[in-house]
Amino acid sequence: MNTLNTILVAVDFSTGSRAALEQASRIARLQGARLHVLHVVDSSAVATLAASRESSYESQAAAAAHGAQTALNSWLAQSHVPADVEATIAIGTPLHEILEHVRSLKADLLVAGIAGTGQTVSGAGSVSAKLARKSPSRVLLVRSNHPHAFKKVVACLDFSETAKEVMASARRIALKDSASVDFLHVWQEPLVASPYGAAGDAWVGIGHPTVVFTPAERQTFIKGLHRELHDFVSAASQGITATEVLRESLNYGNGIVAHAEEVNADLIIVGSKGRTNLRYVLLGSTAERLLTSLPCSVLVVKPAAQP
Repeated sequence: MNTLNTILVAVDFSTGSRAALEQASRIARLQGARLHVLHVVDSSAVATLAASRESSYESQAAAAAHGAQTALNSWLAQSHVPADVEATIAIGTPLHEILEHVRSLKADLLVAGIAGTGQTVSGAGSVSAKLARKSPSRVLLVRSNHPHAFKKVVACLDFSETAKEVMASARRIALKDSASVDFLHVWQEPLVASPYGAAGDAWVGIGHPTVVFTPAERQTFIKGLHRELHDFVSAASQGITATEVLRESLNYGNGIVAHAEEVNADLIIVGSKGRTNLRYVLLGSTAERLLTSLPCSVLVVKPAAQP
């Protein structure tokens, strides 16, 4: 992971949050970074309590904040957090409050559980996907069973500028955690629209492109991808245990998940933008469905030009 100065971890007292906190604490110690812990009390729940108890919103908010602070202090005492950790309680909409704290703290890394107390795509899992999409910083989403060092990393590369950031992060994690890295490129066979059928006398509909690769051309194409991948990762591979992997798949996200499962990866690193739209693994229309099916923790790397 690139050099970090400030890490923010968002917690909701779930098992996933505990793993996220332990992982954030571990990374903070490795990097010498400042750790901030944030728990957000949902303002809609406060409003519901105020209405049901026929009391003011302000009084319920104060009581909720006090109770949450007490619970957070007790919860942190059970974890191996740095002595100088800063713990904050906020009241509001969780997604908004977390993103505002990322910006105000100028956090280099946001850490959260992949799924929180809800354990469903419509609950905390949905919030996690939105954090990955909207946060200006890198986002590490941690599975509930993984508070320890990373040992097998899958770095997803599409040869874009953001992929260089993915590659650099994978190398740094490999060096600090003694992890092995699979530099993975998922590819689809190019579909070329051929205007004629096999006999040369029939127009092929635009909506049904035809693969015009011969077997020999296909092998040439694959060899070219191997060379491109090797050249792309050659410097980053030096001094670490690394494997170059090409995987063909009709869907980039499915190809990444399938490979991660096969190699028992504990971290996938993916860019938020790239040439082959790898952002759709976490950040597109299928974000919530894919997020809950991921077999391990995920680090979403932002383009170098972003804050």
